[in-house]
Formats: sequence, C-alpha cells, structure tokens
Amino acid sequence: MADGKVEVAFGIGTMVDNGKPATAVVVKDQVASLANIVARHSTPGATAPAMRDFVPDWDRWHDWLRGLDLAPSPDDGWQPIDSVKFMAPVPEPWNIFQTYHNFERPSRISGQVDPPKHERVFPDMFMASRSALGGHGDKVYREHGVFQFDFELEVTAVIGKPAYRVKAERADGYIAGYAIANDYTTHFSWWSKWREGRRTNDSIRMKNFPGYTPMSRVIVPRDLAGDPHDLWVKATIDGVLRQDTRTNAMLWHIGELVEYLSHVMTLRPGDLIMTGSPEELPLPPGAKKGLHNGQVVICEVENLGRLANTIADQTERQPMEPENPVPTHAH
Repeated sequence: MADGKVEVAFGIGTMVDNGKPATAVVVKDQVASLANIVARHSTPGATAPAMRDFVPDWDRWHDWLRGLDLAPSPDDGWQPIDSVKFMAPVPEPWNIFQTYHNFERPSRISGQVDPPKHERVFPDMFMASRSALGGHGDKVYREHGVFQFDFELEVTAVIGKPAYRVKAERADGYIAGYAIANDYTTHFSWWSKWREGRRTNDSIRMKNFPGYTPMSRVIVPRDLAGDPHDLWVKATIDGVLRQDTRTNAMLWHIGELVEYLSHVMTLRPGDLIMTGSPEELPLPPGAKKGLHNGQVVICEVENLGRLANTIADQTERQPMEPENPVPTHAH
C-alpha cells in the first residue's frame, strides 16, 4: 500500500507462468505457484489444481496452506509480487453479479439522492460477462464514440461453495474471500442523446467490453479481509486523489445480496458479487468527470491490496454509431 505496509499478507490468485494460467499463493507481497508449493510440501505426485478446481475445494486448500507457516524465500522459488503478471484471480466464474445504487450518494446525472433502501424492496443488480474480466496492470480501452468513461472501485465477494436459498445471517460461511474490482463504464455521446427521456439503458454496451472488469491480484480469505462493510477505499487518477472513504455506507450488505441471489439461482464456487462503489470526492471547480487516454487509475482497499490500470483509446467505430454524432457534454 501507499503507506509502505505490506500490500497482501496472504492471498490466492492466478498468475501467468510460462504463458499459461497457474494458481498462485501470495505471502507478504511474495508470490509462488501453488505447483511449486505442492512439490515442496506435499506427497510425491500430488498436483496443484487450476483456480476453477481450487475454489470448490477452498476450505481444504486454504487450511493446508495456512498450516504450512510459509516463509517466502527466493531459494524456494518465491518472487516479488510486482515481478509477476496476474490475471483476474478467478478467470472463469460461472456468474458475475454487479450491484448499483448500493451506497448513499447523489446521482451523478440528476444530483438527487436515490430512494432510501426501505422504498426499493430489493437491490439493483444485473449480470455481467466474464469476457470483461482483466487483471492488474492491463490496459483498459476507452471505446470510440465515448464522451465519458468512468471508474467504479468495488469490493467484490467470491463465493466458495454452492449456495441455494441461504439466509443473510448464514451467508458468511459461503464466501471464500474478497478482492477488488474496477467496474469501468462507458457513456456514448450518440446513445446518451438518443435515450434522453426514455426509460431504457444499455448495460451490456456500457459495462462489458474486454477488460472492463479488471480485478486485483488475489482473493484475500474472509478471515483476513476484515469487515467488508467497513474497509477504507482509495482511488487515484494520475496520482490525484479521487476517492477516499470507507464502505460503511453500503445499503444492502453482502449477506443480503447472497440471500437475494441464492433465492433465484444456485450460486457456484468462484461466482463474483460486486457490491457497488462508494461516493467519490467532489471534482475541482471546472473539472469534468471521465478518464482519458494514458491516464493511470489506481484502486486500493484496506487488507485487499491494489489494482492499477492504464487507459488507452480504441479507434474502431461502434455498430450503429452515426458518422457525425451530436456532441454531448460530460456530466
């Protein structure tokens, strides 16, 4: 973290090893492949599972790894966390659930505060594509025709075991741990102008381009993550502070989100529940919201680590995009 403390005390992620995904273990900002740890500490012939098989057996693997009292050393194949390329910690979840309007804050568009929780009945949620997942250090491409491109730092719960009709008070036992996700969002000038006054939206186009959901390097186990409803979060753009708050204004707590979703469908190990983004800092006078080519966005969450991405421009025109869209000013 920025204050010099260890970024990740312990976590499980997916690193790129010889060009292929490999389950990785991080201890005090040092990383080793699970295969290397298994080879050194387990019975001969034992194999290390990919993350898609690790998460369904999370408790057993987690307890075994924590019981080893690992002491990272270069002699044992450990490397600094920044020397290794990471993918999203769960590259192939069954489902990604996104939550919006889940913090008390004024609307970016109307300036009005959303209706209180008791008037809404259930949380505002939708599903996203796993093809939008990305990793720490990846470029994120601002699409052609976008007049505003936003970041949304979100604490994300990772499901650790099948969950069906789970009550909120029991939900913690179904969560493997937590990570950071950044929910990048596009606003197209031509599309935004068209939908003015219409009750419609295009969450698929706004949220699901490749890399629009990058994640931090590891899943931090729930017993090490702290209270997800009271974690410090910070975001900077090119070093300028844009978010500095806590998650303690979350409306629907994670247990309630698990209860809501699991009464509709069975949640599977590796499923991701993004919990929404807390309020950002006010913009300086005259400044316009939105990200631009070359900017670096860094998200940090207490106990969970950090996530950095660089913005780049995509030049290919969108289908149905007019040749000369009507200019629209950013919010």
